[in-house]
Amino acid sequence: MILQSMSGVMELGKCPYCNHEWTYKEKLLGYALKPRTRVRCPHCREYLEPSTLTVIYDYIAILGIALMVFLLIPIMRLPVSLSVISSAVLLGIYLGAFLPFTVRFKRYRYNMGD
Repeated sequence: MILQSMSGVMELGKCPYCNHEWTYKEKLLGYALKPRTRVRCPHCREYLEPSTLTVIYDYIAILGIALMVFLLIPIMRLPVSLSVISSAVLLGIYLGAFLPFTVRFKRYRYNMGD
């Protein structure tokens, strides 16, 4: 999937250095399950950082899940076991379905004293 950004064309899960297309497994194990700000490309081993849009999507999804877990589920007055299971299912959907399909990587240029 190709998206247009302000700095050019960005593709979902594609390395901006070597154009390696990340598989679902690489995105899930290399990005979604590791709470890091940057990851290494499995092909060229360059450090990649998620784009600003990816981070915004992550915050919106986490906020939505938090609202459901802390407000919606308690209002429904379900038994504790069902509340825990539904919270775990929401977290699993976020990690397994939402996060790997919304990750975009971008090459950032930092002017460090140049």
